[in-house]
Amino acid sequence: MVSTIIAERSAGQSTGGPVSLVLNGSVQVTVILPERSITLSELQRMKRQFVNINRKSIILGTTEKGAVDWEEASIAGKFARYLEENVRQ
Repeated sequence: MVSTIIAERSAGQSTGGPVSLVLNGSVQVTVILPERSITLSELQRMKRQFVNINRKSIILGTTEKGAVDWEEASIAGKFARYLEENVRQ
């Protein structure tokens, strides 16, 4: 997803706002990006934070046992929401 966002930005097709991404040819996710330029390192840092937060919630049992949805579309949607909430304008 990070590489797709960077490719979308590099192509100049998106300057911010809602961006529709197609992942692996089948999963479609919409993420709202800020107008400013987002760097690869910033997106990679956000990805690491997202993974760590979800890993900790599973380890500490804050998610219901067996209720973790590992489908690509679900994870991509959650990461898109995380980016929207945490990318600084």
